[in-house]
Amino acid sequence: MFEKIVSNPICWCILLLALFVYQLIFHDLLHLKQYQAQRKGYWQEVSSILTAALPLLGLLGTIVGLLDTFKVMALGHNELMSAAIGDALLTTQLGLVCAIPAWLMQAYLAYSQRNPKLHTLSKQLG
Repeated sequence: MFEKIVSNPICWCILLLALFVYQLIFHDLLHLKQYQAQRKGYWQEVSSILTAALPLLGLLGTIVGLLDTFKVMALGHNELMSAAIGDALLTTQLGLVCAIPAWLMQAYLAYSQRNPKLHTLSKQLG
């Protein structure tokens, strides 16, 4: 499966975009106290927009993979059809696996900004 991810350019786009999004989110989480005073949500909005693009890139990869599946079907190679469908669904799975934790972290960040007592309590407990 790792070879399929490495050889697919859409998977590379998903992974690179996810790394950038997670970098933004982790930066905001580390600087949560300063974040309220300085930037007030600019990068949080950017990261939420980019996070929403992750499953859409996965859907694009699925469409491209299904087009390849139809090409394989037209050539009459039915034994390769299941592998082509698997490749098509891999990008959707990767997009969702990258997006869902980012959405959860962004929700925590937004909630922590609205309720600063929660952030100080979690620091005291941690």
